[in-house]
Amino acid sequence: MKICGIVSEYNPFHNGHAYHVQKTRQLLGADTAILAVMSGNYVQRGDFAIVEKYQRAAMAVQNGVDLVIELPLSAALSSAQDFALGAVGTLDRLGCVTHLSFGSECGDISRLRAAAQADRSLLRAYLSEGLSYAAALQRAVSDKDPDAGSLLSHPNNTLGIEYCAALDQIGSSIEPVTILRDGAAHDSEEAHLRPSASFLRTLIAQGQTEACQNFMPDSAFSILSHACQSGHAPVCACDAALVSYLRRFSAAALIPYAGDTDGLHHRLYAAISENTSFDAICRAAQTRRYPLSRIRRTLLRTYLGLPQALDPLPHYIRVLAIGVQGRALLRRIARESTLPLITKPISEKRLPKEFQSYLEQDRLADELYTLAKPDATLHTAGARYRQTPYLYTKETDPHETFRTGQP
Repeated sequence: MKICGIVSEYNPFHNGHAYHVQKTRQLLGADTAILAVMSGNYVQRGDFAIVEKYQRAAMAVQNGVDLVIELPLSAALSSAQDFALGAVGTLDRLGCVTHLSFGSECGDISRLRAAAQADRSLLRAYLSEGLSYAAALQRAVSDKDPDAGSLLSHPNNTLGIEYCAALDQIGSSIEPVTILRDGAAHDSEEAHLRPSASFLRTLIAQGQTEACQNFMPDSAFSILSHACQSGHAPVCACDAALVSYLRRFSAAALIPYAGDTDGLHHRLYAAISENTSFDAICRAAQTRRYPLSRIRRTLLRTYLGLPQALDPLPHYIRVLAIGVQGRALLRRIARESTLPLITKPISEKRLPKEFQSYLEQDRLADELYTLAKPDATLHTAGARYRQTPYLYTKETDPHETFRTGQP
């Protein structure tokens, strides 16, 4: 049986995600098991996920995904390069994944793999000119291979190329495949049948959750709607907590999170001192050299205590949701993976001491995320220790995850 990994955020799960799952099975075979490695409560653009991780994972397994595991926290809040390395490294260490499927604007896996192998030797020179990493990478690759460079002008191509590069870097036998993206462009605000997640997040943040119904599978919309009605969503950055914590840092104390090679720590310190909201701090620090997503990730990593040097590769596998074929897949992973599995809170206590610092980082991140939920009665600590993976069968009530007391 083929087992295909998908790297995801599902923030929230929408028609475009369902299309990707469907097309992946059409390409690889109807009996292919789909395993998603998904960002947890924080996402790569440098933000709080609009709905918490177990609810987003439940959306996925109700719509064709068989198993959802969590992307390591450090990888979730990293640049495209480390995000891809953490995701691909997680799939590789499961020991049984045969394929990796991702969407792209290109739709041609041979071109994307060739671009992943393109010469990047000029990258450092362009970075020294003050270009962002993405712009410098495109220039460096274009100088050596114009065709590969042209692919890097599209965000999903870029991430797919990084997945292929990461597979090569770790020597993985996982075979990449790509699905031609059919829908609104990345971060587009277009009301397309298969929209961008950014478009849906805008609607949700504006209190127009009902307007999302036509753009999401029914079961996914039901979970989203219930989460909003019950005060679990939408979750957004908590300004008072973030700003009060960030103001404790000197410019030098920001170096472990921002680095000390390009002056970002000084710019962040000034922005934190002169502004009173997270968004305002980010806008003040943003430049051509320091893109907004990098600023947001750096500040969130500071808030969560995740220095740059932290390894994006996994130390354990946390299961978030189990779908129709998920139990069999989980048993196979338990046999073949080199990493310990966490399926319930007691699993954490059984892990060796060397894992405890990473578990503590996860705990703190989840507790701080809880403080950003709309309903203040949900801000109490300890909910994560009562949380177990969402279990879905075709007969499961979509609201079971809420009635059992899970957040």
